[in-house]
Amino acid sequence: MKKITIILSAAVATFTLFSCSKMLDSVEQLGALDTDKYYSEATDPQAEALAVAMYNTAWDIIGDYGFEGYTDNYVSTDPYKAENNDSFDAATLYSNLYKLNYQANLIIEKLSDDTATKKRVIGEAYFMRGWAYFNLIRGWGTPAYIDHVMSAEELAEVTNGNAAELWELCTSSLQKASEILPAKSGLGGQKAIGARVSKQAALAYMGKAYLYAGNKTAAASALKQVIDSKAYELIDDYRDLYTIKADFSDEYVWEFNADDNDVSQKANEVRIDFYSNWRGETLVQPGGCHLSGFSQGYLQTMPSKSFYDFMVEREGDSNRRMGSVWSVEEAAEMFVTLSGDAYKGTANYEGDNLAAMKAAHPGITDYQAGMRLLWAADMSLPSQGTMQGVLPAKVYMWCSDMYPATSSHDIYSMANFPVMRYADVLLLYAEAAGDATALNQVRERAGLPPVNGYSDAELRAERRAEFFGEGERFWDCIRWGIASTEFANVGKISYTTSANPATYDITISEVPTDGWIGWDNKYTAFPYTTSEIQQTSIKQNTGW
Repeated sequence: MKKITIILSAAVATFTLFSCSKMLDSVEQLGALDTDKYYSEATDPQAEALAVAMYNTAWDIIGDYGFEGYTDNYVSTDPYKAENNDSFDAATLYSNLYKLNYQANLIIEKLSDDTATKKRVIGEAYFMRGWAYFNLIRGWGTPAYIDHVMSAEELAEVTNGNAAELWELCTSSLQKASEILPAKSGLGGQKAIGARVSKQAALAYMGKAYLYAGNKTAAASALKQVIDSKAYELIDDYRDLYTIKADFSDEYVWEFNADDNDVSQKANEVRIDFYSNWRGETLVQPGGCHLSGFSQGYLQTMPSKSFYDFMVEREGDSNRRMGSVWSVEEAAEMFVTLSGDAYKGTANYEGDNLAAMKAAHPGITDYQAGMRLLWAADMSLPSQGTMQGVLPAKVYMWCSDMYPATSSHDIYSMANFPVMRYADVLLLYAEAAGDATALNQVRERAGLPPVNGYSDAELRAERRAEFFGEGERFWDCIRWGIASTEFANVGKISYTTSANPATYDITISEVPTDGWIGWDNKYTAFPYTTSEIQQTSIKQNTGW
């Protein structure tokens, strides 16, 4: 254990990369005594355990890297209030990205490639290193260039990397991954690969990285290989995304699996849980977890009315719009829809609840009963802060997707979680190649007519509509150079939505956010923490 302990201690002392115990847990359980010896003599199951450790770190990263609440798609109470490098909430993301890079470098350097299993794990390590640097570069601009396991002395001397060299490390790692990893065989072939990265996933992220780096030609080339593999297609109904209907579908290029049969370990399997549900003390999701006998939710960030209006004007009541965002009135109406004969006998059926509510309040309409069901406890608390009359309908936990629940904090979905979808591949390719055909494939699924030619304006609008809530809007606006205008008023006004139990009218109150700061161009490159600056030769990003 000595060599690993020394390396980890050096990492923690400088980059604060990760908790020593978490990485060592899996190593100790496998009986490793020495880093070089462990990796060179690792069995296939031990190599697989190292891959699992990387995927676990990647999952920790995914929860931190979207910054959706910082965009015009959401209402919030001034997310840009951070005034210094230690108050901005990205330190954990930074730490985990370098943790993943460290795990990958250990495997790339030290794991023997004498079996097919180990070769695949090495391919996954190249992917994870490339993916980690994709996120590091777009977040911090010029983070430290670390392509090997460094000594304590090396770590203390690291400084900012060169942007071109960093992108080369990112794309070359993904290229190497694409040469090693198995390819998805064709349509319907994802289950054979499982919730692991593939050749096509590496090519997709390589294309995305090239596009961020400004090399559209290389981006188009990589992305076209994914398209030409003919192994992917869009699912028919956008509303099925993030539900069990989409698990291992041909739209998911990389996904995290929740094992439907592992009920005893569901809290560890889960990818979507009650933290994604609407605020449980005030709002009830139609067709949601309350039908299991338990109800809970902690979602703090709600969609903005401007995003809702953008979607309604763009595509009306399309499946994509209805699979993304609802008005309060539409949410109430959803209780009525789910009371129809088509849903009778399903886990999401609301007919009994609607009938009981109408019996408790003789003379009310179905819609009014739906409104009383929407606002928890028969509208006893019909008010929700940080809400502009709009609710998210994406990453939505339907009762039909749930593991069996035993309490209000035992609410988990069996649905897989996509990290990259084929829609992203198509729209990235459309942007890189100026291709309207790929753009129109995504528009067609949304029920929109085809465009006659490619335009940046339509591509940008399409990405906003397609990837609501998926962590793309913040980064897209920064790389397009439009964040200062699109996010200019984010958090400026605080909203509260209330319902009147007597009239069923919805009121949205608004007050200026006290001490509002708003967007600053310094957010185009995240800050390094004070300890990072003090303990390395890293130079702070502009404005922090």
